[in-house]
Amino acid sequence: MLDKRCVLIRISTVAKQTATAAIRVTTHDVAARAGVSQPTVSLVLSRNPTARVAPDTRERVLRAAEELGYRPNVVARSLVRRRSYAIGLVVPDLDNQFFAHVVSGAQRVAVEEGYAVLLCEQRGTSIDRHLDALRARQVDGVILDAAGASSIPEELLDGINVVLIDQPSQRWPGVASDAEGAGRLAAEHLLRLGHRRLAFIGPSADVHTFRMRERGFTRAIRAAAVQIESELFRRAPATIGGGHAAMRALLAQPSRPSAVFCANDLLALGAYKACAQAGVSIPADISLVGCDDIEFSQLVTPELTTVSIPARELGARAARLLVRALAGEVTPPSQQGRPLPVRLVVRGSTARLPDSARSSR
Repeated sequence: MLDKRCVLIRISTVAKQTATAAIRVTTHDVAARAGVSQPTVSLVLSRNPTARVAPDTRERVLRAAEELGYRPNVVARSLVRRRSYAIGLVVPDLDNQFFAHVVSGAQRVAVEEGYAVLLCEQRGTSIDRHLDALRARQVDGVILDAAGASSIPEELLDGINVVLIDQPSQRWPGVASDAEGAGRLAAEHLLRLGHRRLAFIGPSADVHTFRMRERGFTRAIRAAAVQIESELFRRAPATIGGGHAAMRALLAQPSRPSAVFCANDLLALGAYKACAQAGVSIPADISLVGCDDIEFSQLVTPELTTVSIPARELGARAARLLVRALAGEVTPPSQQGRPLPVRLVVRGSTARLPDSARSSR
């Protein structure tokens, strides 16, 4: 029977041997397996998009690296190139699934390109503190999602590669969704269903995306020659609690709306709760449209009609844009392509306004 100490020693020895074996896999080993030179291996594994390597050679190198279990020494590479191979990502609120999806898309691309992601949630902490912390960790770049970049002191971003999500800027590159189109789709859908007394719930915060969603909504209503009633436009934090309070105020109106567009799905979920508590049926009494298409929108009954925003693709494109910038490519703000398209997802929370209701309004 083996002594426990002996077993531990043997386990430790095996672990050390395994670690040593992993350390021994170098770019020279990969070069020997692939039948190419070590500099060629370095070019391929650096993921430098400007490196001139034949496609079949690149494939051989990558296959050899995978077969040997090659892992790059990020610390050594950072010292040589004076880069951290880390990027910062600042989002407003991780309670909102939308931003979790943005993070997922960005992280997938970053990891593929050899970068670590340092995630910061802006809620409860000033953007200045997050940026100070990221600078202290010498990140190579930062992605800011709806963080109000126009209000950030310029000196905080001096010397940092920055990419913005859903925030226009003449200074920094960025990616965006068709926020105005989202509001337009919601309005046009409700108008087609015969609704004319339309309400809107959205935050008063100076966030570009919400402003554009409201603009698209109101422009579509005016284009249909339908009156916009100011008392039916309610301001609330972009949260479930905000939507609940705003919908309660709308239901208290002497003549309540027949349909409501919420600037995001969290607001719509809060509106659902207020309607349920008041005995108001969705969609028989009020039709409801959200925006973002988070998974929670399908957990209510009836499921929420919403405008789907490609959150993961927003994050992925932002990360690709930042990686290209870190590789030396310059993308002027005027050449960043069109906003990502959005689409209406019709579910059970909207219905045609009955003829009797039309005549009474």
